[in-house]
Amino acid sequence: MHVARLFRFPVKGFPAEEITEASVCRDRGILGDRIAAFTNGSLDVPADAWHKYSAFTVLKNDTDLQKWQVDLDLAEVGDAPPATAPGASATESDPSATATGASTTESCASASAPAPSATVTLTSPTRESTTFRTDDRESRAASAEFLSARIPPQGDFPRVLSVADQGMFDSRTSGISIINPATISAIAQTAEGRAALGPDETELDPLRFRGNVLVDGLEPFEEFALIGKTIRLGGVRLAITQAIQRCPATTVNPSTTEVDVNVPRILASACGHLHCGIYGMILESGPVGTGDRIEIDGDAPRELVRTARTPRFMTVLGSRQICNDIVEVSLRDDQGWIREFDEPGTNLRVHLELGDPFWRTYTITDVSEDIVSIAVRTQGKGSRAVAELEAGGRILASGPHGTMTAQRVFGGTTALVTAGIGITPSLGLLRGAQLPGTEMIKLFHVDRDHRTACLWDRLQQRAHGRPIPVETHHRDTASQGRPAHAELVDWLAGCDNVMVCGPAEFTRAVLEAGAEAGVPTVHQETFASPNTGLGEVIAQCKPAEVTLEESGASFLWEPQQGTLLEALEARGIRADSSCRGGSCGACAVSLSAGSVIYPVEPAARIAADEVLACSAVPSGPISIGL
Repeated sequence: MHVARLFRFPVKGFPAEEITEASVCRDRGILGDRIAAFTNGSLDVPADAWHKYSAFTVLKNDTDLQKWQVDLDLAEVGDAPPATAPGASATESDPSATATGASTTESCASASAPAPSATVTLTSPTRESTTFRTDDRESRAASAEFLSARIPPQGDFPRVLSVADQGMFDSRTSGISIINPATISAIAQTAEGRAALGPDETELDPLRFRGNVLVDGLEPFEEFALIGKTIRLGGVRLAITQAIQRCPATTVNPSTTEVDVNVPRILASACGHLHCGIYGMILESGPVGTGDRIEIDGDAPRELVRTARTPRFMTVLGSRQICNDIVEVSLRDDQGWIREFDEPGTNLRVHLELGDPFWRTYTITDVSEDIVSIAVRTQGKGSRAVAELEAGGRILASGPHGTMTAQRVFGGTTALVTAGIGITPSLGLLRGAQLPGTEMIKLFHVDRDHRTACLWDRLQQRAHGRPIPVETHHRDTASQGRPAHAELVDWLAGCDNVMVCGPAEFTRAVLEAGAEAGVPTVHQETFASPNTGLGEVIAQCKPAEVTLEESGASFLWEPQQGTLLEALEARGIRADSSCRGGSCGACAVSLSAGSVIYPVEPAARIAADEVLACSAVPSGPISIGL
């Protein structure tokens, strides 16, 4: 693999400048990258100090920034240093290196020294320009005034052009973002991608993802295998610390400057996650240029790698058939992240390449240290592919995910009501050691011809292994028929919590019975997949009234309005959001009455009385804290 293209973004949030070579400095990043940022007026920000990104004008909040033009002059310090080997010339160390400009040692002499000065010219969509020097407060102030007259504010504080020695990156630690165009092409070729792009455009421009380095020589999604590794990028040494979560900035077409494709929605629906690209922390300074080789240099220091639920590769340990068409697959989390986030009731997503990106959600039946077991019903090409994975192979996975955890579901008299393979969430919920506050467990399971008998037996064993009264009821629909409404109402009477998982018709029957029985809280477990897109799941929901607690106002939510967040925004109701895909938690709102479902299970962790507006739809009348 090698560097195909190279970019820097002189002013945070504004367009990129393509380059062919650059100095990369530890604690500073690519020289000239994010050397300045323009505040948005929401906070009082010092002009010469790093601050979090929310204080600045950025593309996801002002898509017109893509219409500007940015030019950077770093001629004073040199833009293309020779190699760093002590005493070696550029030709000796790297025949392709350019010997012009200052050396890397000169450009990156000391992290404590002031950052080199640069001259930046910003040209507006109407072709008016302003120029400032990063080390000149007066010119920065003049350019800030110019920008303030042309870019809408988000608050009343004075707006400034801020600079910081380490650069205005999203985190205090500078680094390099790496994008694999093969992954972006695969995303564009999904059914969701093709539908969003339309007939006149067949590819997503990699510049949507605002990466520093575009690589060549990797298969789609193979870049995630570099997480936790140290790599050599030309003369630079990087620790690959994390996958990059994408935000609404990717909806902006860098060529037309129009907002045209909802990339986060495509990622969530087609890939089952919101990540594209990886981030590297700079361990050693050096030069980098297009054509430079990229080589794995070993494992990164564990303390530098960000523990997360994000996509990473797991090793297949083996599989065993446990009954009929159900297989239990064991995987080792090579990053060792699973145990940090594990909770009874969560699930794992696996991400495959089967012509198109493909993902599926599976209940976690057991976790032991770094080994996670999932229950797979071998129906459909995706599940068959997972069940047939050979020991020693690897699979891309993310998680654990899920909001229907034991802490949220159990309390008082709790009923777990399931049908068919929907029994697996109950099995996951009951694998925990403690169920505080639970006075009784009711298990109600429906299947046909005892096809899930092995899981039903295991579920009963887990329930009866506790000092809590347990009631069980199994219905074989082949011989006994489906449970009638009156029977469900009678069985759910007196329950404080109900969790239901099964086909849509069965779930609706349980919800209606729970409402008639006066059950305070009914939780739904919904497993979406590429075979059932987000829109299709939402379309199956019924209209519901949404009440806003603070104002007392209410409105009727209908499926065509989309998610709860989209319904609120369509009515001009301000609601915080960021990723819009259930990963960041920024859109969490309190839920004081009713319940919601998640067509695509979100990754963010929230409090038991909260819901993620960007991912949720009402399952009946709800009241939220807005």
